Amino acid sequence: MGDTTTTMGPATPADWTAVPSPADALVVQNLLQMYGFLTDQGRAEELAELFTDDAEWNGDELGFGSARGPAAIAGLVTAHFDPSQPMIHLPGPPALTTSSGDEINGVCWCTATRWTGSGFIPIIYFHYEDVFRRDDDGRWRFARRLLRRRFPSP
Repeated sequence: MGDTTTTMGPATPADWTAVPSPADALVVQNLLQMYGFLTDQGRAEELAELFTDDAEWNGDELGFGSARGPAAIAGLVTAHFDPSQPMIHLPGPPALTTSSGDEINGVCWCTATRWTGSGFIPIIYFHYEDVFRRDDDGRWRFARRLLRRRFPSP
């Protein structure tokens, strides 16, 4: 039986016009793309570098589990890597907002699928709700990543 309570759109900020600087927005957009590239290539060590030490990743709504800390998150995310059935994540452009210079909130859509050798299955459509934080070295990293289902479970 599917849960229909999570089919609403992503959380949207009250003031969506409170945007980060163009330079910070570009860095965060690159961070989002690197997450997809590294995940799809199973590169756990490099993926772990994209997260703050206290980061949280939650894919419970999609049945992927949750983890805390860079190594645990990267291990969980790349556990689905299979070079004989490559995956691809296609994130949409993010809506980014900020209320401080060291934290950015983001929401973006994503479609992900896997090549099976004869077709693409499954095709999943979801969105990310993210918190990005600037670390002590001035680098933007994921502090929280929440995957949200877009449609009810079959």
